[in-house]
This record gives sequence, structure tokens and C-alpha cells, in this order.
Amino acid sequence: MDRQVPPGWDHAPSATCAQVGEHALIRWITGRLAAPASADLLVDVGDDAAVVRPRRNHVDVLTTDVMVDGVHFSRAFSDARDVGHRALHVNLSDVAAMGAEPRWALLSLGLPGDLEARWVADLVDGLVEAAEAMRVRLIGGNISRSPALFVDVTVSGTAKPRHVLRRSGARVGDELYVSGEVGAAAAGLAWLQLAGGGAPLRLLAGHTSPDAPTTGSPDGAGSQEGVVPAELELAVTRYRRPEARVALGVQVGRNKAASACMDTSDGLADALRQLAAASGVGMRIEAAALPCSPAIAPVAAATGADPEVLAWSGGEDYELVFAVPRRSRRRFMHATTRKGLPPVTRIGVCTRDADVCIVEADGRVRPVPGGFEHFGGRD
Repeated sequence: MDRQVPPGWDHAPSATCAQVGEHALIRWITGRLAAPASADLLVDVGDDAAVVRPRRNHVDVLTTDVMVDGVHFSRAFSDARDVGHRALHVNLSDVAAMGAEPRWALLSLGLPGDLEARWVADLVDGLVEAAEAMRVRLIGGNISRSPALFVDVTVSGTAKPRHVLRRSGARVGDELYVSGEVGAAAAGLAWLQLAGGGAPLRLLAGHTSPDAPTTGSPDGAGSQEGVVPAELELAVTRYRRPEARVALGVQVGRNKAASACMDTSDGLADALRQLAAASGVGMRIEAAALPCSPAIAPVAAATGADPEVLAWSGGEDYELVFAVPRRSRRRFMHATTRKGLPPVTRIGVCTRDADVCIVEADGRVRPVPGGFEHFGGRD
């Protein structure tokens, strides 16, 4: 099926970035960003820099994340609009973890000359659609020729000083909560990797016929005759198009019920260890309480992946982990049970001991697994 043509795009489908040129790409992006005037945006795209008016009695919360082709995403598993959506939401997640409301975004692109320019247009289209849905405005950026494809987004948000959440506020006795489900994105990626290799899905006979032909295409998520169990479809979507928990982070920040917060971009295990280290506490996590994605078991069976790694260390779920003082539990639950917010689950407690441990249902205690680290695999 033909891809939807981005609004205003009139270049040949096969034209490369080098053929279209930097200025033509910038003109198209600028035209795509046409939006209603904002009293807080004093200078828009087209000048050397954007100028925005700060919100009164608020502080600015700034973050940036770069996504490199082959490291943070694969064009074999995600289309350009997926990549644009993801590039924005990984930054929105950081702002959400600080309890801030995102407002502005900047986009920088490093583009190989032989890259299809239409792919870039689709990426920008996906990012702008995501920004419009989240009421964030793209107000500038940069394009550069690069030997490797990368997408770099900066997001600015605002919060009242007393509403800012940090990693360092947890105290002994605080309860630990996580939003949504863990392991979904990691399971989705593992499934796509299996599908990309054209491997048969014989261990999913309860969901599909093991003798049915395998499509092996990312769009079909490796399905057999195009049929994929619902939990796997959700996991693949969670990987391709994560949804930052912005409304939840803002609500908890305003409620002032949480003592600390962090997102799970590099996995739940990594988030817990970093929260513990920043706050100077230990943690005991109840294994039976963990809200694991139902996609983990079938994906682990089909791929041979370790289900524990998917749940604890996979990352890219962009859920939020909160530390909540016991005296604030009722206020926290009131804030997080509002309509439209993801569920939150109590998973453990902060302790005096420095260790971050998992407590099994039978009472056995073991260390929390390592998380992802760019220059060390898993720490």
C-alpha cells in the first residue's frame, strides 16, 4: 500500500536528501509547522532562534535525547512516522518524570546524502502529529549532512518550583509505585526481531496455527496469515510508538504526593537503582506485585528470550516510578485514579539497607538485575 503523502510534499518519491537539498527540506518543514499564533511565542521559526515568553511563577524544565539509526531504532522495524513519534515522546517522558507540562520542542536531524528525502518528510510529519496531539509546538531546529542518520529532539516544559519531581527525594519507608505495565516494549522488539528473521512461531500454537505460513514482515509483526494475538499487537505498538505519561506526571507533581520520580526509559531495574542511589536508600521489590505485560510469556517462548530480562531490563516502556510517603498514600491514589490516567501499582518499599532487592513469593531475596548502559551493555 502506498504511503500517505505528507501535506505539501511535491518531490519525487525516490529523490534523496542530496537531490532535494537542505533549503528545500527546511522550507517544507517550516510550511508544515504553520500553526495558530501564540502570545507566548514571540519569534517563531525562520529567525536565528526562537523567542518564547516564560510563564509567570514557573520554572523551565529542559531535556534532550538523540536517537541514532541502528542504536535507538531500526528502519526494518519502524516506519518514519513511528520514529518521529518516538523521538518526541522519549523527551516528553523525561519532562513528565519531573512533573512538568511540555510546551516547546526543537528538532535537529543528521541525514546521509543518499537517504530518501520522503522518509525525512514522513518522520517530520509523524513528529508534528504527535506534538499537536500533546499540545507541544515545534519552534526550530537544524539539518546537517551526516554519515549516520540521527534524530535529536529538545523539549522545554514548565512547572511551579514546588511541583518539580526529582530522583533524590525518596526516604526510608516510602512506598514504590509504577505506572502501566513493564516489559511491553522489550517484548514487542523481540517479536519484531524474530519476525524480521522469518522464524516460525511454533511455540505460539495456542494463539495461531504452528503450520501456517509466516509473513516475516514488520508490518505484520511476524504474524501467521496476518493474525497476531492482541497482547502482541499492543506490545509492538508500545515499542514503535511509546506514549509518555505526561498527564500522570503533571497530576502527581501538582498533587505533591510523591517524594521522587523517574521514568523507565532504560528499564525498571535501572530506574530503581538510580532512584535508590540518588536518594540514599535501599529498596525491596515484591516480585509477585510487578505488573508485567501479558506479551512477555508468549514472546519469551517463541524467541528464547529471558522473561526476566524483558520485564526488568528491557526498557523503552517510558512508564513512571514513584516513591510515595505513607502519609501521602491517599492523596497519591486520589491523583492517580482520575479518568484517562494509566493504572499505578504498588511494587515495594524504600529501606535503610543499601541493597535494591527482589523478594519472591516464597520469601527468597535476590538482587535486582542490571539495566541497560550504552557503553557496557547491561550493568
